[in-house]
Amino acid sequence: MDRIENELKKRKLPDLVNEKTGKAEWEGRRREIKRILEDFLLGNMPFLEYESVFQMTEKERDAYGGRAELYHMLATVTVYGNPVSFPFQVVLPKGREVKGTFLYLGFTPTIGDGVGECVLEHGYGIVHVFYQDMAADYPDHFQSGLGRLGARNPHQSAGKIAIWAFGLCRVMDYLEQSRLVDIGRVAVMGHSRLGKTALAAGAFDERFSLTAALQSGAGGIAVFRGKKGEQLRDLHREYSREWLCPRAYEYMDDIDALPFDQHFLAALIAPRNLYIGSALRDSWADPLSEYLSCVAGTKAYQRLAHQGLIRKEEIEEVLFRPVEQMEEESGRWGIAGESMEGKIGWHCRYGTHYLSILDWEQVIKYREIHNI
Repeated sequence: MDRIENELKKRKLPDLVNEKTGKAEWEGRRREIKRILEDFLLGNMPFLEYESVFQMTEKERDAYGGRAELYHMLATVTVYGNPVSFPFQVVLPKGREVKGTFLYLGFTPTIGDGVGECVLEHGYGIVHVFYQDMAADYPDHFQSGLGRLGARNPHQSAGKIAIWAFGLCRVMDYLEQSRLVDIGRVAVMGHSRLGKTALAAGAFDERFSLTAALQSGAGGIAVFRGKKGEQLRDLHREYSREWLCPRAYEYMDDIDALPFDQHFLAALIAPRNLYIGSALRDSWADPLSEYLSCVAGTKAYQRLAHQGLIRKEEIEEVLFRPVEQMEEESGRWGIAGESMEGKIGWHCRYGTHYLSILDWEQVIKYREIHNI
């Protein structure tokens, strides 16, 4: 385990807590971390007051061949008299107790059949939101969907990740109001840039019992300092520039000056459960930097008398494999390493950047181990 400790020392991450930060002091530190992430990473919402109304537009009683009920919903969020609507779907298994629910932010307008079958088969419901229904994922100067609500400034206004996360939290409002599901057993989940979004939602909304981010990379769970692959400067490219607040990019040429790193996001989720999935050949997201964030974020869990990530020497070795060896293993599939027992769960599978059924099954496995 010395290699991980040495790597963390080399990265020189900002201190999450100090020796005097205990349970009593943590809430104050947590508020401070929130302010830092709002000011320097995600941005501040230009609106704090809003009204939400939800309408069922259709109900399918025999979805998925008769094994589920599917509710087609429309959320309308009004800020300063300006309404914005976006659809979402709720799928619940029939004829059995629902173990829990996934609030899943997806890249497609509908739930994929394979994903839906997998989740239903294990006894879970799934609430699906297509992220571009909430705000467009292209540089539109925040003129679409939720992005056009409220005034903006050139420094700390919310980026698209924060805006999508805001929309997820409004869907959580519906779940809370409707009582369709057990509100204490809702996991927010996403992959890649939507994993970044799931982390933002889970960090700032304590109603989620589990936050699951798969291969979220830079701006997600991976620490910026010393990271390989995707960098803060890459996020400043035209297609992704609006994901973060403008002020974040002031540090893209001096990462060490950032007043935070991504283990701060992990810390905000404590003491609730966090699950991180990586892929061994996903060099763009950088699985080692994702894992280091989990190790560093564990300090917050420990100060709250919980186990965060439970480290295992034999699985950490996979993260230091040379590229040549990874390429030799390019035909392999399955889990290369996992840690499931702590409040921070983690797995790294063979393969590349992709949300697979295996990744879903790992998250479900973690939920069942912890009964969340």
